[in-house]
Amino acid sequence: MPDNPAREPVAKVTGIYRGKFSGLEPLTIDKPLIQEEVRRNPIFYELDLNPERGDENLIIDLIYDNLSPRRLPDLIRGTDIPHGIRFWPDWFSIPPYREMRDTDGRRVYPRAPGIHTVQIRTGVQKRARIGGNRDFSPEMGGFSSPVFEFMIAGDDNV
Repeated sequence: MPDNPAREPVAKVTGIYRGKFSGLEPLTIDKPLIQEEVRRNPIFYELDLNPERGDENLIIDLIYDNLSPRRLPDLIRGTDIPHGIRFWPDWFSIPPYREMRDTDGRRVYPRAPGIHTVQIRTGVQKRARIGGNRDFSPEMGGFSSPVFEFMIAGDDNV
């Protein structure tokens, strides 16, 4: 058991998924998204919420293909995340642009066929900081997921 549970992450991202009629399916390089799924369907990520920090509100940023972090909606405990729910799938959309620039200024194509990456950061939302600086440091219960890879299929590999 850790010496200081307040330093444990408030939430960890454990996987990314595609939504199917049969439920959620893990999203991997081996099972590419088709262009129609990219246009219409969100990608789900699963949060493993720390049960000892169950009253904390969450801030979440998404880093897609090494682009600047994109702020996702804050999740308020008891409203957006019900109390007592340990795993909670949320979602994000692939950026709707054909071409963008990453944090180093290189061109990236978020919806192009090929392998794409996503990393998700979670942290605690302090009421005094709502709308202010976002702190994802481990001291504040922050967590950065591993970099997840998935594929968008081209016309030749559907």
